[in-house]
Amino acid sequence: MLPRYLGLLLLASTISFSAEVAPSVDPLVTLRPGHPRLLVQASTWAHLRDRDSIDVAYLPLLEAGIAAARARLDAAPPARILEGRRLLGVSRRVLADSIWFSLAYHTTGERIFLETAERNLLAASAFSDWHPGHFLDVAEMTAAVSLGYDWLYADLSPDSRAKLRAAIIDKGIRPALDPAAKTNWWHTREMNWNQICLGGLTLGALAVAEDEPALARDALELLRTCARHGLAAYSPDGIYPEGPSYWRYGTSYTVFTLAALQSALGSESLMPPLDDFLAGARVQSLLVAPSGTPFNFADGGRSGESDPLLFWFAARLKAPELLAGQAPSYLPFAPPKDPATLIPAHLFALLNWQPPHSIARPEWSVWHGEGAVPLAVFRGPDATRGSFYLALKGGSPAGNHAHMDGGSFVLELDGVRWAYDLGMQNYNTLEQRGINLWDAKPGGDRWRIFRYTNLAHNTLSVDGAVHDPRGMVTLSNFSPPPSAGVTADLTAVLAPAVTRATRRFETHPDALGFSVTDTCEGLRPGAKLRWTLVTRAEISLGDKTATLREKDRALGILVTTPAACTLSIASAQGNADFDEPAAGYRLLVIETIAPASGQVVLQVDLASKS
Repeated sequence: MLPRYLGLLLLASTISFSAEVAPSVDPLVTLRPGHPRLLVQASTWAHLRDRDSIDVAYLPLLEAGIAAARARLDAAPPARILEGRRLLGVSRRVLADSIWFSLAYHTTGERIFLETAERNLLAASAFSDWHPGHFLDVAEMTAAVSLGYDWLYADLSPDSRAKLRAAIIDKGIRPALDPAAKTNWWHTREMNWNQICLGGLTLGALAVAEDEPALARDALELLRTCARHGLAAYSPDGIYPEGPSYWRYGTSYTVFTLAALQSALGSESLMPPLDDFLAGARVQSLLVAPSGTPFNFADGGRSGESDPLLFWFAARLKAPELLAGQAPSYLPFAPPKDPATLIPAHLFALLNWQPPHSIARPEWSVWHGEGAVPLAVFRGPDATRGSFYLALKGGSPAGNHAHMDGGSFVLELDGVRWAYDLGMQNYNTLEQRGINLWDAKPGGDRWRIFRYTNLAHNTLSVDGAVHDPRGMVTLSNFSPPPSAGVTADLTAVLAPAVTRATRRFETHPDALGFSVTDTCEGLRPGAKLRWTLVTRAEISLGDKTATLREKDRALGILVTTPAACTLSIASAQGNADFDEPAAGYRLLVIETIAPASGQVVLQVDLASKS
């Protein structure tokens, strides 16, 4: 049975046709004639122009898009210059050019935006190729040129249209279709490459479908047969195993795909069931703490970011509560200091705008989910100085973009983030130093990077060893408030140093702290068990206690057992010359020695002292 048509609520569009297309039926039967047909239609631009007179909160977002275009006018045309092994930066530059120049031209009527967009699109189309050796480069460039071609079609010269169309076909679509090509391994991978590459391919196919119908059908058939692989990553509860930052990346191209299928064909029937994918929006909203900063596990960024994709999900699911965490970023909208750096994803907020309203949380909010990276989130009732927020994870270092962070957590209380994840390190700088960043086997290069190991995460280590990258940390025994909790089993990542290792998290009923109890068995007598907390706070140490201070806030940490332990402060930066500095961060380290029995119970209580 085909998935039920749920409807794409693009505020910028009034698409009225929704016939389902069975896989055996020509998908181009319902192709919308003419251009634009990707995400928008001709009436969209007037709708965007007129909306600011209705909703004053929307106006700063539209103005930021126009300012982004204006700030990009003086840049030189794009050139085919690789950064390390990637052309990706250039592809993304062209994508932003296409989106913001098109928006600015259609909403202001200033031809300078059209002329600059056309110049840049032609420059990119004249590249010898779009670097298929790193196929993300091709995918994003195909998306970029296809959107510009489609959105500016009526105002481009016939010669420009022909050149852009030829580039989309020869440098974007054809290289993606050969299943035997070594560069097309992404066809069947459960990861973001599958989503991004299929997304770029789909935009290209729909842009040129009337001129190359057979090729477009081949591309859409590849989408129909292969999209299930990328979307399998969200199963069963919507958790994206590559972390919140890569959720934004992979998910954005699936949203491009869904929105383009609806706008161009009136149907999503080429896609597999979407329940788990759509559930990912709720997970993403849960992973944003009260401060607006995400739980940035895996290769994630440390800073708080808005999530413009959630506007599409809120409209699609009729779930405005998904936008509750976006109010600080959009009411009013805060554009970047450099207007030219406005990210293309804000397009989804523009097309699906509704004012995000904060939602009162008078009670505990707790959630846990399964999948390749099990997660648990505990959020206390709203408080004047900032709500309690604890998020923790399981998973395996073997996952794509994963770190050795099984059993790790982040903590916010009293408006302060006390426990951090250091996040990713720049790929290009590591690769230039000869690091094979994707060698995640035991002893692999990836585990030479300090911040990727358990030694730099809020978890356990034994004798200074890294976790077993083949192991998996599971979560179980979830309990609801008032003493909400969950148990993480770290046995597989700490073995063979242990025969059993669990850590039990239990929140305080007053939402002012939590305790974590680590129980390890089978330790070598004399082995050193290490407990780590990454923080930016100033640390003062006492006898079995530590106090973390930031401004006028304080967090107390008490080791309740065992009797013999040491507390110390360590650097959060690794010793290798390729390790990135961790300025402002430090480690609180608690260590204890295993007795003759080989069993250690290490219980630590963390609570507000403010």
